[in-house]
Amino acid sequence: MDPADFISLALMLSNSHQESELRTAVGRAYYGAFHCARELLGECGIRFPRSELLGADIHRKVRFCLSQADNEDAGLVVNRLSSLREQRNDADYDLKTRRFTVQNAANVKATVRIALEIVDALQRCRAETALSALRDQVRAHAHDVLRLPQEGE
Repeated sequence: MDPADFISLALMLSNSHQESELRTAVGRAYYGAFHCARELLGECGIRFPRSELLGADIHRKVRFCLSQADNEDAGLVVNRLSSLREQRNDADYDLKTRRFTVQNAANVKATVRIALEIVDALQRCRAETALSALRDQVRAHAHDVLRLPQEGE
């Protein structure tokens, strides 16, 4: 599955007139962006064992790996992904917040746009000149600090 499909679904749901669908849009936007970031790390040769995929730490580890890149777009991804995760948590767990009501649908649309910004930044990270340096930087951190397996291990 293409993780960007989650963002497409989020775009659709962000036009809803139901709070539950607006909250779901925030979650799908986050997961679409998160999985796109994780895919980039996979392209860099970083593997996340199945046990990692099922735990909450993977969200932090994806951001930590990208934060080690000396790349402005990777930094943007880290910051936006962190913000988007906080909003996803609020949408899923803080049912009293009014941020995701129909009256605040513009906030949800702005949140979905953040996911699109993340995908655009990840595409710029994939540019041939950027990807080589990014690969070396994130692989070193993933291996030495996070002890994540890498391609060929």
